[in-house]
Amino acid sequence: MNPRHFRPLLLAVAVAACSAGVTNGADTSPTDPATDGTGAEGGTRAGEGGTTGPDGRGPDGGGGDDVALSFVFVGCNRISKADWHRTTNPSAANVAQLQQTLTDIAAIPRTPKFVFFTGDLVLALEKDSTVLAGQLDGWSRLYKAHPVSSKVELIPMTGNHEMLYKDQSSGLELSNPGADQVWTQWLTASGFGAKAGNGPTSAAPNADALQDDQSKLSYSFDASGVHFVVLNTDTWTTTGSSSATKLGWVALHWLKADLTAAQANPQISSIFVFGHKPVVNPNGSTLADDAINPSLTAGVKEALDGTPKVKAYLAAHAHEWDARKLTGARGVYQVIAGNGGSALESDWAASPPYYGFSEARVYTSGRVGVVSYQRPVPSPYNSPTVAAAKPVPELTIFP
Repeated sequence: MNPRHFRPLLLAVAVAACSAGVTNGADTSPTDPATDGTGAEGGTRAGEGGTTGPDGRGPDGGGGDDVALSFVFVGCNRISKADWHRTTNPSAANVAQLQQTLTDIAAIPRTPKFVFFTGDLVLALEKDSTVLAGQLDGWSRLYKAHPVSSKVELIPMTGNHEMLYKDQSSGLELSNPGADQVWTQWLTASGFGAKAGNGPTSAAPNADALQDDQSKLSYSFDASGVHFVVLNTDTWTTTGSSSATKLGWVALHWLKADLTAAQANPQISSIFVFGHKPVVNPNGSTLADDAINPSLTAGVKEALDGTPKVKAYLAAHAHEWDARKLTGARGVYQVIAGNGGSALESDWAASPPYYGFSEARVYTSGRVGVVSYQRPVPSPYNSPTVAAAKPVPELTIFP
């Protein structure tokens, strides 16, 4: 299985307006919601019955089902190693696409409450943690220079490129012990860590087999009746001795306890869980460099499915957009928005492929919809785009 971070760039250039390349469906068989009806496991296209306008927006006011809260999520904006130049691009971000994404977010008629950047902000993947520190500092300067930074709160998350390093002799990705401290210090220094701090630690009994304090890498917070859970999906763990047993580790015991508490809280009506790595990769893989650690897959699915207030698991890592129901009694949606600017997956079936971001909308009725904002992919991939992102029809992911 090829690691996701080295998939080749899709060279096709989308010169026409982005079409609806949205997919949904079951764990193993996504379906196309561009046609009305239900997918293989009941995945339904949003907007049926006239609830979504031509701009992808749900109804606002007028006694309809109003949006109570909205937020944006997107991941994977870092460039490829061959394209990184330390002096001209210290952030290692796809600068043109990052700036366009921020501009597109600023243009959304309804200002989102948060922007969740679901990992792989930067290239890093180096054992020398000063590389990570320098790239993160460069990234925060880019973000803060954009006007949207003063309007929307950013929640940056760790990905494998922030947490791991690539061993040059074996070619494997391994836990990078120095990365945790670099990330937490950057989070505080940059002002992005206001919500972090209540996560798991390595203190006894340490049921999650953590090597260090993870309280600012995995954590949760509440806003407007919604509970948000941020997961580090490459946690430094004491478990096992090989990369296969260590990669994709999440603090499952902590997650279960956090979800149980939120489910019992009468002030909370919805729960969203975020992780860089998906529970199941769009290509069906559950290997640890494609998704969370396979030893935890069933447990995470059970925790999500067994918590009625959980509305979705939102991720990235795969450089594409994908929505599907995870297997389980409720069929919780997993939505991957890894099309933030990194070289796209060669096996992504979208035609044409697209960059962009996603907006989640929580309605007063309890319904949850996701809108994919899509724009053409330039050639080369890290050059300025030719058009702003446009929304496709909203996909209802709950109920």
